[in-house]
Amino acid sequence: MGWFSIKMTEQEALGISNSFIESFEKLFQAANTPENVGLFCSLQLGTDDAYFLSPDAKKLAEPALAMRPATACPRPSKKDVILLVGNESALKLLS
Repeated sequence: MGWFSIKMTEQEALGISNSFIESFEKLFQAANTPENVGLFCSLQLGTDDAYFLSPDAKKLAEPALAMRPATACPRPSKKDVILLVGNESALKLLS
């Protein structure tokens, strides 16, 4: 099972909306903050802003993904993303 990306909405990219992050964080907390789950985003925001989900994060986020298609993607590089939700151990999942 691989990594997934979710295109940010314009409101999310502008920092106006955090609803996806908040929904994911609730699911993360309800699952007792598993160590192998991470939600990341691009360090430098631009026209192709996206969230990145570790493989186990995609499973955890299924309820929040009903209206947001997740696309398979390569594992992001640690230097290109920041951790939004997850334990510091989730950083070890990056390339």
